[in-house]
Amino acid sequence: MARVEVKDLTKKYGDVVVVDDLNFEIKDGEFLTLVGPSGCGKSTTLRLLAGLEKPTFGSFFIDGKRIDHLPPQKREISMVFQSYALFPHMTVGENISFGLKIRKTGEEQRKRKIEWTLKLLGLSGLEKRLPRELSGGQRQRVALGRALVLEPKVLLLDEPLSNLDAKLRLKMRTELRRLHQKIKTTILYVTHDQAEAMTLSDRLAVMNEGKILQSGPPQEIYSKPADLFTAGFVGSPPMNLIPGEHFAFLQRKGVVVGIRPEDWELSSIEQPQGIKGRTTVLERLGSDEYLYVEVADTLMVARLKPEMEIDIGVPIWLVPKKEKMHFFDNRTKRNITSEISSKYL
Repeated sequence: MARVEVKDLTKKYGDVVVVDDLNFEIKDGEFLTLVGPSGCGKSTTLRLLAGLEKPTFGSFFIDGKRIDHLPPQKREISMVFQSYALFPHMTVGENISFGLKIRKTGEEQRKRKIEWTLKLLGLSGLEKRLPRELSGGQRQRVALGRALVLEPKVLLLDEPLSNLDAKLRLKMRTELRRLHQKIKTTILYVTHDQAEAMTLSDRLAVMNEGKILQSGPPQEIYSKPADLFTAGFVGSPPMNLIPGEHFAFLQRKGVVVGIRPEDWELSSIEQPQGIKGRTTVLERLGSDEYLYVEVADTLMVARLKPEMEIDIGVPIWLVPKKEKMHFFDNRTKRNITSEISSKYL
């Protein structure tokens, strides 16, 4: 386990800034996830830490020791890639032991480490198989094993579940979380899937355009997004973002109102405090049902209560729970809920 510090980290390709002055810390044994859309700089950040690319500016430390000048093999960091990157001609056991051979680890010690890794990842009995003889989930565990067998201080995971089908992704999320609880390795995880990030992480760092916009426990970020981007990105379905002029009680221009799908009350009877729309689509996702409502050419989404029956193509009023409303400045994009609440609610 180890504590990681990243200071003023910047990466440019010509005039294009891909990672923009990042400063963050990962606590000893913490599972931190960088989450954001494709192209936001999160995978580049991992490659910089791993030593696969050189930073333009900045530095990073493990347990107070600066490592950005060290070659990759001396950083005590292991990385798992999206593509698995297994050697197709090597067996499971040979793939896992490859790094140990490079380090010239003794045969007996190597054998013990391989057995421990196979058992930890549920791969015992598969050590003689080739990658093509494995399922996607098994191949992903082999890739994890190849990283873990080296006992790194820090484990970097670059969208490791993105090539798996939906059912297997869910299973592997659970396995990854259980694995972290067992080994307590410091982990920096990268994904564009915010549901995956919410499930796995001790803490999230939301990235966009090379910057970290907000960092904190998953539920805190969901409940108190610091800016418009985070509000719209974190959550599935995402937060409804509505111009403030749709609300009669709000007498301030330049405000965007944010309301989670579960924070609407629905009524077929006119409600002065609500927004009038027309029902368009009912989406059934197992135990959850979501209603899409067209309001002035914009689609709003509301989670239905189990007992509700709704017709499609009829008028409906969406009434926000005032204590659950979020307010954002349309110019600065920052959350100004406390300011608005004290004046208007």
